[in-house]
Amino acid sequence: MMAHASIVALLAAILWTSAAPAVAAEVREPLKHALELHDAGKLKEAIAEYDKVIKTYPKLAEAYFNRGNAYYDLGMDQQAVRDYGQALRLNPKDAEAHYNRGNAHRRLKQQKAALDDYSTAIKLNPEDARSYINRGSLHFDARRYEDAVKDFSDAIRMDAGDAQSYYNRGNAYLALNRTDEAIRDYGAALERDPKLAEAYYNRGIAHADGKKYELAIRDFDEALRLDPKSAEAFYNRGLAKMRLGRFADAIEDYSEAMRIDPKDPEAQFNRGLAHLRIDKYDHAARDFSAVIGMQPKSADAYVYRGLIRIYQGKDKEADADFQKVFQLDPGLRKTIQPVIDEARAKVKEKSK
Repeated sequence: MMAHASIVALLAAILWTSAAPAVAAEVREPLKHALELHDAGKLKEAIAEYDKVIKTYPKLAEAYFNRGNAYYDLGMDQQAVRDYGQALRLNPKDAEAHYNRGNAHRRLKQQKAALDDYSTAIKLNPEDARSYINRGSLHFDARRYEDAVKDFSDAIRMDAGDAQSYYNRGNAYLALNRTDEAIRDYGAALERDPKLAEAYYNRGIAHADGKKYELAIRDFDEALRLDPKSAEAFYNRGLAKMRLGRFADAIEDYSEAMRIDPKDPEAQFNRGLAHLRIDKYDHAARDFSAVIGMQPKSADAYVYRGLIRIYQGKDKEADADFQKVFQLDPGLRKTIQPVIDEARAKVKEKSK
């Protein structure tokens, strides 16, 4: 059975703006005007005003900080990092600047720098859940799942009402194969946000991993009620139905997954297996042929199409498929040859 779809959907970065500091009047008014422009979404105009403030008052950390926010909102992350850095040179203990610079580093895929910034922000302000959430996300991305669990747990301690932190910790537990804890966290996330489709979906994955296929199907049903265009949910619900022997139902789910994502060979492959299990050989052969069209080096698809061709009495075509299998992976001959011989013996027995 092919791999599950990705289970990760982590919290997006959160950005905050600073209030105007108590400075001289000639600076305070332009800074206030810049913030107003920023709040109105007029980012380029805001940056021009921040430029004027910085020119007049070059040691005002807040001006660099807020101009960095404007650059960040424009997607100009290098400029944002530069401004946050200048703000921190003027005010090294500004946790918010470290946090925001961490967000910019993260978008630039500078993971080590982002991690350092979030860690410093936590030291400076250990009660800000956001830094734990985003550092936990970095740990998750780097497969440091135990560290991710610790950070998401701290975030939950500070804000027990945040569904996303429970969801994220559930993902970390699932990656650690601690499925019971993952299921509990997804449940806690759904208590706080019943519309969190991803939590239903990932809890379904966890139930399926524990071979609780009826519970998995129930969760995939809910995920699809909330997100009816989720090819992954249709696909994984199909896998669970296959495990329960509900092959016709599985075929329907795989077909829907293929309609939504026609370039995914996994649903087509598994639909071929389901067709094979109910002896719909023509349909199964078409599915495996389509997989081969998408993945010409898929030895498994050639194996199953070859077996189907034996059942169809197409021995030459079957031999061609098996020769292709052995070309792609010579090591499969010992494993596959007994299966081929058994299939041919069954066909021969039926023909008597």
